[in-house]
Amino acid sequence: MDAETDEYIRESIENSLGLAISAKNLRLKLLASEDARHRLQDRIFVLEERLKDTEKRVEQHKAEATMNAHGLRRCIEEKEMAASGYDDLVKQYAKLEKECSLYERDLERVMESCDELAKENDELRVRLQDNSSLAALAAEVESLKKDKENMRINLHRAEEEVKVLFEENKLLDEENKRLLRLLKRERNHHGSDSKSSAGTSAKGKPKSGQSDSSPMGRVIDFNVADSSRQPLSPLRQNSSDSRMHKK
Repeated sequence: MDAETDEYIRESIENSLGLAISAKNLRLKLLASEDARHRLQDRIFVLEERLKDTEKRVEQHKAEATMNAHGLRRCIEEKEMAASGYDDLVKQYAKLEKECSLYERDLERVMESCDELAKENDELRVRLQDNSSLAALAAEVESLKKDKENMRINLHRAEEEVKVLFEENKLLDEENKRLLRLLKRERNHHGSDSKSSAGTSAKGKPKSGQSDSSPMGRVIDFNVADSSRQPLSPLRQNSSDSRMHKK
């Protein structure tokens, strides 16, 4: 320990005991106190700088803590929202699962309906084929009815023609009988004339042709009766439609 320090300690003890202090010691003590004050002031400046830095760090930590608190609050809110969303998703999943089961049931019913519709379609096709056959039979029946009507008309016309032919045959028979009588009369007359004209045969030959008034020259006109006749109605087996139907 140096002498100045020993002196300072000794004077401090004397001052505490109430003893008188020399001017030199007071000056030294003043210098020491000034030096201590400067050191304390420097220390205060350093501490103030540290305090400012500490306050800045505290403010930064407060801001970070506030931000962390906001972030934590936001995380908590997001977690709560996620939990609520998860619950909603669970409920929606259960609802969708129920709807899927209903859709599967409806799909099974639709498939069954499709099978039934396919069966009905097959039945309808069979019925349509039967209806086509019935339509063909109906057309055949109508054609047969037309043929029957044509045959009835032809039969009626044939009966009328038979009556006409019967009348014509009757007229022809009477005409033939009359012609035979005339022919017989002419022959008898010609035989009697040949005996009386034997002597006069040299005067001239008789004409070989018969006169226009001879009964043999009379001709019955049958075209008049034939022209009034109507043609028979064609039957189905003779028509072109019938031949196409048979093919």
